[in-house]
Amino acid sequence: MSGRGGNQRPLTSPDGRDLQYARLLFDALWSKTSKSGRRFAKDQDLLYRRWLRLARVIIRNNGGATPFGSLGDTDRVLDLLELPDDRNSGYPSLRDLNEEELASLKWQRAIATEALDEIYIDLGRPLDQRDALASERESWKIYDDASSFLFRWGNQPAYDANPNIKRKRWRRREIIVSYRWEVADFCKRWRLKAWWAVPAIIQHHFLRAENGSAWDRTIPPLSMYVLEPSTPVALPVTVKLPDRSEKQFERDKTTVLDLSETTVIQTVGGPIRVIRHQFSREERAEWERSNDSSCVLLEWDGRRHILQNNDIWPDSPTLVTPGEFLVERCEYRLGRNLKTREKRDVLRQCWEQIREHRIRLGAEGWAALSDGNLDLIATSVARLLLSPSVTWDALTPVDERGSGKNRYRDAPSIQRACNTFSALANLELPAKRTGRGKGSHNAYDPAHR
Repeated sequence: MSGRGGNQRPLTSPDGRDLQYARLLFDALWSKTSKSGRRFAKDQDLLYRRWLRLARVIIRNNGGATPFGSLGDTDRVLDLLELPDDRNSGYPSLRDLNEEELASLKWQRAIATEALDEIYIDLGRPLDQRDALASERESWKIYDDASSFLFRWGNQPAYDANPNIKRKRWRRREIIVSYRWEVADFCKRWRLKAWWAVPAIIQHHFLRAENGSAWDRTIPPLSMYVLEPSTPVALPVTVKLPDRSEKQFERDKTTVLDLSETTVIQTVGGPIRVIRHQFSREERAEWERSNDSSCVLLEWDGRRHILQNNDIWPDSPTLVTPGEFLVERCEYRLGRNLKTREKRDVLRQCWEQIREHRIRLGAEGWAALSDGNLDLIATSVARLLLSPSVTWDALTPVDERGSGKNRYRDAPSIQRACNTFSALANLELPAKRTGRGKGSHNAYDPAHR
C-alpha cells in the first residue's frame, strides 16, 4: 500500500486462517439443498455409516473417547492405529522381567522419551511438516536416526532378557488402510483438494460416532473454527517532528518503541511488579508532550481510517487517514499549522512505513481481511465443487447486482472473490474452461454487416 490508494484493509495472521475459511466452506456444503448438494449429503452419510462400526471399536478401545486431537496429528494417529498390537508378536514365549529389569527398563524408556521430545522440538517438529517430500529433508533424516537409536536403547533391558526372541512377520491393519483410502477417494470425488479435507472428514466421523444419537447431523466439520475478521494487529508508525534533527529522532524513537510502565503492588507475600506496554493514544500523546519527544508514534491497526474525536461534535467522531492523524498530532505538539513541505514530509514518512509493514507481513503469509460477503462466496465455492460445469455468470447473484464495493455485480468480480477465498483456504478449485462458452459468438460479426 502506498499513498492513499492500495489495499488498506486490516491484516490477519496465517495461523489457522485456512481452517477458518474451510469451516465456512463445510458449512455451505452441509446446507446445500440442490440436486448435487443432496447427492453430496447422501454420499458422505453412506461413507460414515459404512465405517461406523470401526469408529466405535476404536473409540471403545480408547476409553470411550475419540483418539484424535489436533487436525495436524490425524495422520500420525492413523499410522499408530495401523500398527498391530504386541500379542503373539514374538516366539518362543517371552520371559517375564524381574523387578530389577523392569525398573531399568522404565528408567531407560523415560530418558529416551524425554531426549526424543527435545530433539523433535529442536529440529522444528519434522513430522508436522505437510510437504509431500518431508521425508527427504535433513531434519527428518536426523530425527529418524535418533528415534531408531533411542528406541533401541530404551528397550535394551527387554532385549537382554530375551536375546533369542524372533519377531513374527506382520502387516498393517488393512481395515485402517481401506478406511483412509475411501475417505481420500471421497474428498477426491467431490474435488476437496486441500490438506485439511481428509483429516476433517475423519475427525467428524469419530466425533459423530462418539456422541451417537445426541449428535446434530447439521453440524459440519471444523465447526469449532470461527473466523474473527475484527482481530487487529498493532503496527508502529513513527514520524519525526518538524524542526527536529535526525539524531534526536533516532534517539527518541528507541525510547518510544520500548515505552513501558512499571507498577509495584505491595502484598503480604511481597511486592508484585506489573509491567504495561499498551497505552492509549491520549496517554502516548501526553507522554510525548511532557518529555518533549522529537518522535510521534501511532499504533496503527491496519484499517484505512482512524476514528478521531471532534471537539465541535463530540458524539460524531470524524474519520481520518493515519497520515492525517499524524499531521494533526504534529500540529498539536508545535502549536501551529504545518507548512506544505512539512506536511508532505510527515505523510511521506507515514506511507513509507505502512507500505513496508504490509510488504513484510505479506511475505510472512499475512493477508488482508475480506470485507465482502464471505457466506455468499463460500456458497459459490461450494457450488463450484459440487457442479464444476457451473459458469461464473450463473454464480453472480441477482440480488447483489448494482453499484457499490464488493457487490459482485458481474462474473469477473465473483471469480476474483472465489479465487481469493480458495487461496486463503489452501484449496485448489476445479479447472474451468477459458474463453467463450459453447454457442457464443463475437459481438461483431462480419456476416451481419
